[in-house]
Amino acid sequence: MMKKKISLALALTMLLTLCACGTQSYGRAVEAPSAAPAPEAKLEMAYSMDMAAAEEAMGGFAVANTAMQAASGGTSSPDVPAQNPEKIIYSADVTLETTGFDVTVGSIVNLVEDKYKGFIESSSINGSNYYNISRGRVSTRSAFYTIRVPSEHFSELMGELPTLGNVPYSHTYTENISARYYDTEARLTAYETQEQRLIEMLEIAETVEDIISIEEKLTELRYQIESLQSSLNNWDRQVNYSSIYLSVEEVEEYTPEASIQPSYGEKLADALEGGLSGFVGFVGDAFIAFVGALPALVVLGTLVAGLFFGLKHRKNKKKAAKNAEVPER
Repeated sequence: MMKKKISLALALTMLLTLCACGTQSYGRAVEAPSAAPAPEAKLEMAYSMDMAAAEEAMGGFAVANTAMQAASGGTSSPDVPAQNPEKIIYSADVTLETTGFDVTVGSIVNLVEDKYKGFIESSSINGSNYYNISRGRVSTRSAFYTIRVPSEHFSELMGELPTLGNVPYSHTYTENISARYYDTEARLTAYETQEQRLIEMLEIAETVEDIISIEEKLTELRYQIESLQSSLNNWDRQVNYSSIYLSVEEVEEYTPEASIQPSYGEKLADALEGGLSGFVGFVGDAFIAFVGALPALVVLGTLVAGLFFGLKHRKNKKKAAKNAEVPER
């Protein structure tokens, strides 16, 4: 039993040494306790001290990064070690107008997949259907794409989109996640070190209570490790592949650039013209709908008229029969 307690004390000392070394790489060392705990210390106390050392190491990481930022005059991102590259997520919303819908849609796919080695994450196309075409209605088409392209080609693809049509709207978003990324990475390393020490403790544990306690802590620790690793993987995907949300609209004419602010009279004239155009379109659609429903209206009118005259004829017969039954005076 004494051999077991001595081994646990040695394991604790090694863990504290590892945490101190890890913290020194970010600019501040974690001071180890002056003396190892007594051999009769409980397993729970040993694990608590391990957790405290790991949290202190993480605190040292943040302090070192803050000092580094101050020394550099605040030009670098906060909490980001200088030796690590910045982690930046690029994305954009773009509206593209085209007068040749089919050609533009095909060009987008070729541009993304063949030239820039990206992929279409999702797409949808809305267009004219048989109902509209058979009735001579003009219906413009539209499409929406979620594009993922390697980050090194993001600017090139954005610069080439205007060659496919008119771009009335474009907005680029930039998010620097370096601080969160490297903080999460450091926490993951600390948790993985704790996991290895718990595994070593589990190998020398003798009582059932110690084994159960260590396994419970391993389960909690592994859940934290999986969560942090999932976050890092998701960030890596977003950093390595930028997102472009592209809306393609079929138009007869491109939207003109608003170079001069229209006057009040021009606004009134445009509003009047738009109102008249809308009214004419409404009347035209209403007339087409009326003509389409005319056969049904004729049949319905015939049935209503037959019912009306039938009821009237029946009423007249009853009235005549009633008058015939009245005796003469």
